[in-house]
Amino acid sequence: MLKKIYRIGAKFLLFSIFYFISPFLKIFKLDLVPDLSKINFFNFNYSTNTRRLVFNTKNKKSFNKVFIDTSLSTTKLCELGKKFPTVKSPIQLTGHRAGYTGVYSLLFSSLIDKTITLAEIGILDNNSIKMWRNYFKKAKIYGFEFDEKRIKKAKKHKLNKTYIRKINVYNEKDITEPFKKTKTRFDIIIDDSSHVFEDQIRIIRNCYRFLNKNGMLIIEDIYKFRKEYSEENYFKSLKKFKKYFHEIVFIDCGHVNNFSASWKCNKILLMTRK
Repeated sequence: MLKKIYRIGAKFLLFSIFYFISPFLKIFKLDLVPDLSKINFFNFNYSTNTRRLVFNTKNKKSFNKVFIDTSLSTTKLCELGKKFPTVKSPIQLTGHRAGYTGVYSLLFSSLIDKTITLAEIGILDNNSIKMWRNYFKKAKIYGFEFDEKRIKKAKKHKLNKTYIRKINVYNEKDITEPFKKTKTRFDIIIDDSSHVFEDQIRIIRNCYRFLNKNGMLIIEDIYKFRKEYSEENYFKSLKKFKKYFHEIVFIDCGHVNNFSASWKCNKILLMTRK
């Protein structure tokens, strides 16, 4: 009995310290992993077998969340992201870096030799499209972009089985129409466009219907320390769409090389279609 009281008391003391430290760390755009402030310390079971507390971590006001650090992993996709410099690769040298390619290697490796369809919204200089083209050899790839100059430049690259289309993420009709014209369903849709909360929600609400069964919709570059981009806000805006997905999960993509300056947006939202 004394051991039980000791273990409960010690756990609560430790968690309380980290709980009160967490808000101060966020002032400097630092965070604890996991974020203990989101755990209800008074909602737990006691395992008599292991004599430890087991916290009930289910959050009814947010989607699930995982933390993946790929600092010790350099994959083929990471190398391609360096060869065709894109922010998605943590080892490229030309600008901002995110630990996405290591995570994507885990998610997509089983699809690498399959005939899939992939769409990316927001192509910038077309480097990420080149990366996907070299990774998924058999895929049909669509790049959607608003900027006419970028579209014209991308088309000049004449990549095999790669199609560039115009899209406007600020308007629902201008999202659905370009996808309808493809007359296809997608295994992967990645949003890397405006990174504006309202646009991200609009893209999800209009693009999910163009996914194949078990297809993945991914929203990149979600800000970690801006209130309007809180995980609770995403949940409120998308809870009516939960029924269309097997799983909706935030992935905090850690890497020692992450660099996004003051933006701190190395987080994605992964949604897997039913």
